[in-house]
Amino acid sequence: MRAWRNLKTRWRRRLRAPACHPALAANRTLEDRHKGQRCFILATGPSIKQQDLRRLRGELLISVSNFFVHPHNAEITPQYHCVPAFHPPIEEESWQRWLAEMAAANPKATLLFSITDLERNQRQGQFAGRALHFLDFTGSWETIAAEGVDLTRAVPAPQSVTVMALYLALYLGCDPIHLLGCDHDWILHVNQSTHFYSEGQHALVRGNYNEWFGGDFGTYCEDYVRLWQQYRALRAAAAKRSTRILNATAGGLLDVFQRVNYESVTGGA
Repeated sequence: MRAWRNLKTRWRRRLRAPACHPALAANRTLEDRHKGQRCFILATGPSIKQQDLRRLRGELLISVSNFFVHPHNAEITPQYHCVPAFHPPIEEESWQRWLAEMAAANPKATLLFSITDLERNQRQGQFAGRALHFLDFTGSWETIAAEGVDLTRAVPAPQSVTVMALYLALYLGCDPIHLLGCDHDWILHVNQSTHFYSEGQHALVRGNYNEWFGGDFGTYCEDYVRLWQQYRALRAAAAKRSTRILNATAGGLLDVFQRVNYESVTGGA
């Protein structure tokens, strides 16, 4: 009976929802693809250097952004990789260089991009023959609260690419969802970038991109408020479907999700 109610809800949602970009229809193949399977979202915070990611061999993995430069990336082979949207002042040449490096490092991963980059990210043919999906970031949080995450429709613009990865994990039906490398502690080192990799390992940085946009301390605080609001909204959406989002990051400031010990979760002491 519950399954039938869920099916009716989905059909009502599709009938009343506004039309979206045709490319989003392909995302239907992702719905509940890994229902009930645990997954790990791999972000790029410096804390991830403290964790032996070889423990994740054989796990369902969603990596983000520049994670592919991790020394164990080829060994653990993330099945999905989420890429934030192109935006100024990123330079086109360095963006294409970054995509080429990404394609070479993740030859089998299914990639997710912003719909605004549909043409740009296929321009040089780096991903020819690859499984690509595109997300529309013009949605509202009210829709997420009422109906959950539907990647065939617009979803809200993410404040962090980790939010994009959570959209994917929820839509795939994963449970539980573990976060790694989500330090979110940039407020402690304003105007100084810190990741698990050296900044020279990022093609965009080599192209003179600076993730610090010159805002003041108050502006960065506002960014935190927006990000925490998004995480809380996703926590609520996950709870509606009895899905657990767990934070296995070693330290950091993210306190929205229940903390778990990475080594214990992956079978270690």
